[in-house]
Amino acid sequence: MNTTSDNTFDTGDNAWMMTSTALVLLMTPALAFFYGGLVDHKNILNQLFLSFICMGIVFVQWVLFGFSFAFGPSVSSGFGSFEWSVLRFGEIYNPNYSPTYPLLTYCAYQGTFAVITPALISGAIVGRMKTIPYMLFIFIWTTVCYDPMAHWVWGDTGWLKSLGTLDFAGGTVVHILSGVSGFVASMIIGKRHDYSPHSTITKNLPFTILGTCLLWVGWTGFNAGSANAASGLAGLALINTHVAAAAGLLTWVIIDAIRGQISIAGACAGPVVGLVAITPACGFVQPGWAIFIGVVATCIVYGLILLKRYMRVDDTLDVAVVHGCGGIVGAFMTGLFSQKSMNEGGGADGAFYGRPIQLWYQIAGILTAIGFAAACTAGILLPLKWTIGIRLAKEDEIAGLDAIAHGVGLTEAPSPAVNDVTVQVVDEKNLNQEKPQHKDSFELQSTPTNPNSDVVTVRSASQNVLSKQSSQDHTDENTDQQAYFVKTDSALK
Repeated sequence: MNTTSDNTFDTGDNAWMMTSTALVLLMTPALAFFYGGLVDHKNILNQLFLSFICMGIVFVQWVLFGFSFAFGPSVSSGFGSFEWSVLRFGEIYNPNYSPTYPLLTYCAYQGTFAVITPALISGAIVGRMKTIPYMLFIFIWTTVCYDPMAHWVWGDTGWLKSLGTLDFAGGTVVHILSGVSGFVASMIIGKRHDYSPHSTITKNLPFTILGTCLLWVGWTGFNAGSANAASGLAGLALINTHVAAAAGLLTWVIIDAIRGQISIAGACAGPVVGLVAITPACGFVQPGWAIFIGVVATCIVYGLILLKRYMRVDDTLDVAVVHGCGGIVGAFMTGLFSQKSMNEGGGADGAFYGRPIQLWYQIAGILTAIGFAAACTAGILLPLKWTIGIRLAKEDEIAGLDAIAHGVGLTEAPSPAVNDVTVQVVDEKNLNQEKPQHKDSFELQSTPTNPNSDVVTVRSASQNVLSKQSSQDHTDENTDQQAYFVKTDSALK
C-alpha cells in the first residue's frame, strides 16, 4: 500500500490499471496493422501513419486540456472545465474516478481511449484525404466531440450517466461516435476514383491477422480495465470480452462456410464485431448473454455488409457497419440483459429482469451519440472542405498517399507469371548480344473495354532483373537469384 496526502492507494489496483493502460495503447498500432492489411499497397504506409499520428496529437491534447474537459470539475452536467489543465493536480485522491490509485494513472488510462477513437475513423476515408486536414480534423474532433461525450457518459455529473445510460467500456463513447463520424466523413469526402461496391480485394492479410490478434489481446485492458480495480468485476468483464470475441469469430466462419468459402478477412472481422458489441455490456451481463450478444451482433453486421454495396457510400473498411452498428447493437442489448446483481456498484436491471425503462435509457444514449457525432463531424469537415480543401486530386489519389504525402513506397514483386516472362525476354535478348544488358524497362498495359476510359500503363524498371544466363555467368553471386522489380511507376496514356 502507498499513502499520498493522507490517502491510501492500493498498489495492486494501480499496477492493474497501468497494465491496462499499456494494453489499450497497444490497440492503436494493432488497429494500424488491421487496417493496413486491407488497403492498396500504394496507401499502406499512410494508413499506418493515420493511426500512429493519433498517438501524438490526441495524447498531447489530452494532457493540455482534454482530460480536464472530460473529467475535470464540472461547470454543468454537459461540460467539464479547464481546472485540471496540464494535470496540475499531482497524485491527488479522487473518490469518484480513482478511489484506490492515483488520478494520474486514471488520466493515462482514459487517454488511450481518446487516442484510438479518432484512429478508428481513418478506415472510412482510405486513400483520399489530405494529411494536414486530417490531422487538424483529429485535434478538433477530439476536443468538440469525444471529450464532451466522455463527460456525458462517464463524468461524475454527466447528464447521460445521471439519466441512467449504461456504457461499461465505450460502446457509445468510442464505437458509435467513431462509426457515425466515419460514415459522415466518407459521404463528405466522396468516393475513391476507382470505387467499386463489389470489390473485395485485400492486399496484405498477414498484417490484418496480426492486427486482429493484437486487438483481441489489447481489449483485455479496454474492458476489464474499465472495472477500475483488480476485482471480481474485472474478472467478469474479462471472461465476457473473450467469449464474445470467440462467438463472433465462430459465427462469421460458420456463415462463410455455409455460403461456400471461408474468408480470412471476414474471420478477422468476426471477433472484432463481438468485441465491439460486448464493450458496453461486459460489466453488466452474465457470460451466457455475452455469447448471445456476440452471435447476434455478428449476424447483423454480416448481413449489413452484404447490403452495403447498395448504399453507394464509400466507407472503405466498413467502420460504420462494424463499429457504429456493432456499438448500437451492443448498447441496445445492454438495456435488455444487464443485471444489478452482476455489478452492484454501477449496474441496473434491464428489460429481461423486470426493468424495461433501462432500454429507453440506452436508446437515449444511442440517439444522442449518433446525432452529436454526425453534427460535429459535418461541422468540422465542411468548413475545412470549403477553405483549405480535404480531398486529394485524382492524379495524387492514383499515385497513392505513400508517394504523395510521405515520399516513399513499398517494393512490389511481380507475379510468378510476369517474373517468368521477364526472365525469358531478357534471356532471348542476351542470346544476340556479346554482353548482357540489364537496363531495359518493361510495361504492363491494361486496355479497358470502354474506349472512353484511360489506358493504364505500369512501367517497371528492370535494372535489377537478372536473367538465367547472366545468373550462370556470375558465379560469385547467389545462383538462386530470381528476377524482381525494385521500382514501379504508374502513368496514364
